[in-house]
Amino acid sequence: MRIIVGIVKLTLKSQVYDYLKQQIITGNIKPGERLIEEKIGQALEVSRSPIREAIRMLEKDGFLHLTKTGGVKVVKPSLADFQYLYECRLEMESAAAYYAAGRRTEEQLEQIKNAIDIYSTESIVSDNSDVKVSFHDIIIESSMNPFLISMLRQLRGVNSFYRKAIVDTAPEHIGIALVDHGKIYDAIAARDKKLARTLMKKHIENDYSRFVGLLKERMEE
Repeated sequence: MRIIVGIVKLTLKSQVYDYLKQQIITGNIKPGERLIEEKIGQALEVSRSPIREAIRMLEKDGFLHLTKTGGVKVVKPSLADFQYLYECRLEMESAAAYYAAGRRTEEQLEQIKNAIDIYSTESIVSDNSDVKVSFHDIIIESSMNPFLISMLRQLRGVNSFYRKAIVDTAPEHIGIALVDHGKIYDAIAARDKKLARTLMKKHIENDYSRFVGLLKERMEE
């Protein structure tokens, strides 16, 4: 793969960062796998400088860690790591829903509805993880709070990585999530900020409980 310069207005560092992050989230670069700068440089046809900068960014974001020997490996998240992440999401995404209910535009409300409709299409849900998170992402953007948006964007990426690294969502959980999404949408549409916050918090709590339950089932198999 050759990094394209000039067509997309991104720095080489950003392009390498986006590429490696996507490879980690999708599982093409697996938890515990070592990153070798030379191989990445050959694959992307870039020098080591933007690779090192991208690696530093990914380390800061929680995707990579430095080994005692000075190497770089993809993080192998534990259930405790996932719990800590959920504790952050519980408060921050609930706040995003609260502010989205008060600040969302009609266009954003339509986007939230469209995300639910797309998510309910089984063929798309099973194959496209980007669709699965778009409902939450649009609500986050609708909060109109730039600091909250920035922090939650980072958490959403780490959440996708952690979930796939530990255990992915079972298909039967999709229907349960859709019911929650519908209720949250109704609250945001009605501009009921307190209800939107309460429903989002309950949704995330339920999601975490289902995740832990699914993990236990897989461990017993």
